[in-house]
Formats: sequence, C-alpha cells, structure tokens
Amino acid sequence: MTVRFTVDAQAVIAELDRLAKGPDPMAFESILMSSFAEVSARVHVITGVLRGSGHPQSGFDGDTWTGKMSFVRHPGIFELARGDTPTANHPEGGHHFYEPAYRTPDQYKQAVMDFLGEGR
Repeated sequence: MTVRFTVDAQAVIAELDRLAKGPDPMAFESILMSSFAEVSARVHVITGVLRGSGHPQSGFDGDTWTGKMSFVRHPGIFELARGDTPTANHPEGGHHFYEPAYRTPDQYKQAVMDFLGEGR
C-alpha cells in the first residue's frame, strides 16, 4: 500500500507569512478604547477631576503592542477604595470604576485566539 501526501507549499508559505505578521494592532486598540470608554462612563462625577484625568495610551513598535489607561491617583484611589459602598453623593455605590477593565485581558486573549484560528 502506498500513501501519498501532497502539500500546497504556497498555502503553507502564505499562512506562515500571516502568522509572522501577527494580529492587527488595531484589534488591540479597539479593545483598549472600548474598555476606556466603559470605565470612563462609570466614573462618578462630583468635581470632574477624576473623569477629566482619564487617559488611554498605546504604542506599537512593529513587534510589540502596549496599551494602558490611567486616571489621577487622587481622588481615584478613594473612589476605588469605596468599592460598592454608598456615599452621600452616590447612594447607589458602584465606585469601583475600573471593574470593566478587569474583563479586558480576556478580550485580548480572544483577539489573539481569533487571529490564530483564521484560515482553519
């Protein structure tokens, strides 16, 4: 019995080229910006200092994408420390404005998995 395998080398080379390029950094940018918008929407506004201080940053050097979001430490640290505790200004609580950002790592992981799964 003879078994033969035929490999389309062009398809293999094209797939290796796609993998070598890596995922589109814009997929990561989209996750960062949507997460930043969701976090910003959760910031309680009394003086506007905290919400106005929010700043997303990202960079791509051709090989590595990095992204982060930051808010001023004061009053941000106090809002985070209150967690869901009600206050006079916000009896509904919900001061943990960064909570949506904790789902973000799973979104980045899914973006990479989606990229790896293309063409399968």
